[in-house]
Amino acid sequence: MPDKLGYRAKWGLVVPARNTVCETELHRTAPPGITINTARATWTPPLPRWTDDRAQKAMAQSIRDSEPAAIEQLLACKPDYIIIGEGGFSFTRAEHEAMGARYDRLAGVGVATSARAFLHALEVLGARSLAVLTPRLPDSGVVSGGLWQECGYRVTAGRGMNCNSAFEIVDLAEYRIFAALGELASTKPDVILATGSNFLMMHLADDAERRFGVPVLHVNTVLFWHALRDSGFDDKIPRLGMILRDH
Repeated sequence: MPDKLGYRAKWGLVVPARNTVCETELHRTAPPGITINTARATWTPPLPRWTDDRAQKAMAQSIRDSEPAAIEQLLACKPDYIIIGEGGFSFTRAEHEAMGARYDRLAGVGVATSARAFLHALEVLGARSLAVLTPRLPDSGVVSGGLWQECGYRVTAGRGMNCNSAFEIVDLAEYRIFAALGELASTKPDVILATGSNFLMMHLADDAERRFGVPVLHVNTVLFWHALRDSGFDDKIPRLGMILRDH
């Protein structure tokens, strides 16, 4: 018997414990018949602020270490698919692939990770170069992790918004986000990637793409798009950027 609310699909969502954006954005985006059911990945020891690249990478690893327990929580509601709602890229391609394989084994259903979702989108768009926007410190492993270059993409620029905590990320002013996107667009990438699932950006994509003439792919948007397509759904969703509207 199908679930009365999730009659098309029940999706599980794993988010970092302090994340207050990803869950809400995905609930707002989900079409009728698809439900989002959330578990929070809680890491220890607590890292309330990060002040350098080392601390950011330690936080990213702590979140990754806590995600399997969150996946196990989600299995109680028998999800059809699981989304890992975070975008830490301070890992190599091999490390990302190993993480994804581990999630697949634990979940027993399809799993959307940020790396899989972005790489799927880049392939669909035929992109060869990209610029990266992170809400964290300027590098934060977004480029130095090596994922993009190892997958054959040229990184034209990386831009950090210098946030030191999850709570600073959600409070970023829109004018600062657009200014940073403009800087990245000036380096002529095929695509701009915006990482950070606590980065309130899904609703800005349409306007940003019109202003700068380049696709702007936010991690929450791309995770949701990838989950739809990987689940065999062809829903097109307007006003959230070209990837959900056109592909």
